[in-house]
Amino acid sequence: MTSLQTLPSTGYRAALAVSQRLRSRWFTLAQTSVAAGLAWYLAKDVFHHPQPFFAPISAAVCLSISNVLRAQRAIQMIIGVTLGIGIGLLVHGLLGAGAVPIGIAALISLSLAVALGQGYIGQGMMFANQTVVSSILVLALYRSGLGFDRISDALIGGGLAIVFAVLLFPADPLKVLRRARIGVLKVLQIVLSRSADVVAGRREAGLDWPLPAVDRVHEQVGGLIQARATARQVVRVSPRRWRLRDAVQGADHQAVHVALLAVSVLQLARVIAPAGSAGAEGGGDRLPGPVHAVLVELAAATALADSDPAGACAYTAAARRHASVLLDQARQRNDVILADVVAACVDDLQRVIDLRQEPPGAAGRRNQARANR
Repeated sequence: MTSLQTLPSTGYRAALAVSQRLRSRWFTLAQTSVAAGLAWYLAKDVFHHPQPFFAPISAAVCLSISNVLRAQRAIQMIIGVTLGIGIGLLVHGLLGAGAVPIGIAALISLSLAVALGQGYIGQGMMFANQTVVSSILVLALYRSGLGFDRISDALIGGGLAIVFAVLLFPADPLKVLRRARIGVLKVLQIVLSRSADVVAGRREAGLDWPLPAVDRVHEQVGGLIQARATARQVVRVSPRRWRLRDAVQGADHQAVHVALLAVSVLQLARVIAPAGSAGAEGGGDRLPGPVHAVLVELAAATALADSDPAGACAYTAAARRHASVLLDQARQRNDVILADVVAACVDDLQRVIDLRQEPPGAAGRRNQARANR
């Protein structure tokens, strides 16, 4: 009966979460839909392509459901399609069509994608995928003019994606960075809270703890890396965002320290794991008393780091006092290591908070002052 009663509330929470995700991305989805329809219109009604299916596909793939790295995806796709079509036509001219030529074209395409796909062009899988897919399509659907039509469609769809992403609706780099930063801080707060539960004996750490947390943290840090790349690209190429260059430089500097904080938090979880693991005798009793308190303070500070810097600073100050007690009470090597890791977490978190409080452009002015000296 109890489980049946919880079903409506569970369904409501799931529906609410879906609604929030849709609301947060509705404008991005609308842009992609409009660009796809416009790409079809241009390819079919303006340029009179007989089968312009790839133009809307190109626009939709490049813009997609995220405003991260949109222009980069468009450029990767255009270059990959052009290269793949060239390879496909060359292989068809030498070997014709069939299973063996398709295999050879795929091998050549992927090899060239690996060889040429470095840095900006090679980031992610777009360049390699479009190269090999284009070479295979040329051989599988060969007809006169197919290569030119597909390149034209890629230029139409990719060009529209660039216009939308760079000129008309460039991503707000500060919002992109903030969303990714909050994602990292949220998962770090969860790791710290669960570590505190382990130390207090309210939760038993599994034999693989904190490995599951590592995956979640790295996933969010990966998103932060993409957000940083997006922000730098947007303020470099989008005229509407040039005025945000100094502010983005400061936010990007803070993002680096958020990643450093993630490393420190995972190290702290790893250090306390043996004492709280299922196979440890005495559970959390093996850890010094202030460890639980410092984990609670760090979790609270992490939760407020972006929204309430003043409140977060109060919690980090308390955490720093507990860290000092840990260091004073340290007698064994493991205790010293634990105290050092806790101090590193406190320092890294305080640095993130301090950078959050800097006014826009402060990082740029500080770097310029250093250069002048």
